[in-house]
Amino acid sequence: MSRENHRIELVGPGLVTRTARALDELQGLADGASDVQTVLANIEREIETSRHALEVLLRGRDSFDTLAFIRHAVSPWELSQSHESETTVETSQAAQDVIALVLLGMGLPRTPLTGQNSGQPDCAEAMRLAGRIVDCCRTLAVFRGRLSKLPLASLAGEFLGYELSVRGRQYQSVAEELNSGLLKDPTVSKIMADVLGFTVDVMRLTRTASLQLFNQRFFGARDRIGDLVQSGVNPTELEAEAARRDYNLMLNECRLFGAVSSADVSALAGIEQDSARRILEFFATARPETTEPGMVDRYRLGRTTGPGGSIRDGDEYLILNGFMAEDELRRNLERGFLAAAAAGGRAAPAWDKYVRRRAAFSETMTGSTIGRLLGGAQPRWTGQHYLGPVDPADHAEFASGRTPVAGEGRTFESDLLFIVDGVALCVEVKAGSITEKARSGNAQRLAADLQKTLSEANTQANRLATLVKSNNGVWASDGSWLDLSAVQEIHSVVVMLDDMGPLSLAMNELAQQGVIATTDVPWIVSLHDLIVFSRTIDHPAQFLEYVRRRRGRKLATMVVGADELDMLMWFMTGGMFFEPDPDEVSAQVPVLRRVRPSEIRRFEDEGRVHLGTLTDPLDAWIYSTEGTSHRAAPKPTRREEPWVEAYLAASESAQWPGWLRTGADLVSLSRSSQRHIGKSLKTVRRLARTADRERSLTTHGTTPYGSWLLTLAVARAGVPVGHLVDYIEAKQYQTASNRALLLIYRPDGSIATSQYRGEPQPRSPERDIEIATSPLLSLDETFAKAPPRGQRGPASKRRKRPKRRR
Repeated sequence: MSRENHRIELVGPGLVTRTARALDELQGLADGASDVQTVLANIEREIETSRHALEVLLRGRDSFDTLAFIRHAVSPWELSQSHESETTVETSQAAQDVIALVLLGMGLPRTPLTGQNSGQPDCAEAMRLAGRIVDCCRTLAVFRGRLSKLPLASLAGEFLGYELSVRGRQYQSVAEELNSGLLKDPTVSKIMADVLGFTVDVMRLTRTASLQLFNQRFFGARDRIGDLVQSGVNPTELEAEAARRDYNLMLNECRLFGAVSSADVSALAGIEQDSARRILEFFATARPETTEPGMVDRYRLGRTTGPGGSIRDGDEYLILNGFMAEDELRRNLERGFLAAAAAGGRAAPAWDKYVRRRAAFSETMTGSTIGRLLGGAQPRWTGQHYLGPVDPADHAEFASGRTPVAGEGRTFESDLLFIVDGVALCVEVKAGSITEKARSGNAQRLAADLQKTLSEANTQANRLATLVKSNNGVWASDGSWLDLSAVQEIHSVVVMLDDMGPLSLAMNELAQQGVIATTDVPWIVSLHDLIVFSRTIDHPAQFLEYVRRRRGRKLATMVVGADELDMLMWFMTGGMFFEPDPDEVSAQVPVLRRVRPSEIRRFEDEGRVHLGTLTDPLDAWIYSTEGTSHRAAPKPTRREEPWVEAYLAASESAQWPGWLRTGADLVSLSRSSQRHIGKSLKTVRRLARTADRERSLTTHGTTPYGSWLLTLAVARAGVPVGHLVDYIEAKQYQTASNRALLLIYRPDGSIATSQYRGEPQPRSPERDIEIATSPLLSLDETFAKAPPRGQRGPASKRRKRPKRRR
């Protein structure tokens, strides 16, 4: 069944307003234009006009005073006041970076200290003009990408627009955990010391001391003025003069708090001044010797996205937003490694050694993180070498009954394989970085980078998944057979050390352009985001349901967004659901079932989704745990109905067969479906308290990973329930369900035991006759109602009278 609806649903607070504003601005740029090239020329003209107006506004000011003042005037002092969904480009760090670039292009004008009230430029107008430049450069990148005929050019344009406008892409605590794990490795630490002349620990001491100086000076002046005003006493001449100096520091000559020297930093940090200077210089952009009017053009082309968090003028270092930020730290250090390696000498082999350590760290960190998401599971293997066909279509040549001939096929490596409750995660980890050239919008380089990372990783994961699905195992490179016949459900996951921005949510385009050349799409996620998942998701079954939905082709074709964590929060709040194809649902029902017009209408009328910023609750919780916000915030939680929560907790603890797959099936139900089943379970419990036999209900459902059957039975102590095992076996056979679970409850609501079958039963004529003559509810009656749905609709249940057919 096909979709022809082109309606777009905007999901996220403020997204409608921002979209309308963007369309209005684009309309203004298109006014009077007769073709697309004229629109592009208008955008470029707007960039140049805004740059010139910004230069006029900033002329005659000291660059350090201006930038330090704007930073404090615009940036939130405390992150509890910050909501990403409310952020505008006029208050963004990207706009502040553009102002810094304009000043660098003007030669970084400086004026001597006078102690006089020199005033500041119109801060709001400066940020408006800079924001206009950011918006226009981003729009230009996207337009040029879509107009190009080069493969992946559209994605390259989107990626460049993301690079130009987005800052602070990682949570500080997660970025610090990743950087510490990699950069404190003894081998890597020695490489840093040998090649760059410092270690990550000394760098962090330098950063902490610099920020302490910044805050002590500004807030010290603020507090002294506040104490003087609150005292209510006329100040002495000395006190008045001190207050004037403090006002001057805060409002006029802001370099006095915003810039540091290597001597001040070394004294406070307790490190050698040469070390402090070396580190400060490494992370700073130096003052140009002359004017460089092309700085904004370099920004527009993606050749520089900002001053890097600091600007150096002699031994004076101005601290900007993003100063030695953890989320950009590894990439900044790698630029230094590569520059040193290009110069030759000992740095060249050091880079190769670093790359190997980076890969090993990424795989280890990925393994431990996925293990936490799967309830403490250990990988079945890490770095396993196995034999496989060059052409995946030849998988039958590597079945268990046929020992591969020497020289046949090739040896491949699988980074990680998890097998939990019949679910296999084939995980490939890529630690390589997307190059600067690709980030600058070069479509050909982006294609080459994605071929080396995403395409190779997906091919590797898919190759293993195909062999496991087809052959129930693989041949190890040593000639031994690795039996994986327990696997009933397989997922390919690609984990990237680098932040992928909008690329990880662009599965449809990646598939169309041949980067993802497999029928099944993998889940592509950054290691940073994976760690956030492990801190946020409460149940492994919820994680599996997220992976199931995330890998769906419908989601790949119907969702546009830029952040995996927005997708997570959409899932956590009950979204991330698309109507299943009614024909596919009917194919899993073993009776001729007429597809209802309402089902067809819901499926065909469903619009595509533009996903906005949904991470405000997640941000608030993480900021509160990091200490960057003083306002306590609860952890975001996806709450299931009480009976589902109880099952998830009990089954995870006991590791009952079916705990993960059936748990995900229950999580996939809508709140109304869960509530309906829970209400029916309460009724059954009440009836069972005085009954001389069990009371039960049965329901069923469909998923892209097969149909499922669930029976919930309640019995008092001493009531025989052994026949229920035969019942669930017979009912699974009758309904041709992929898997079936029987839960037996006590009347108080606690689960006494469970019985699970995780694979379809083999069919036979004898068994068909046996089932046809058994006292089971007929298929027509069983499937009289549609299966419980992931979004809305009641759950069907069977009759519960003991003498009725069921």
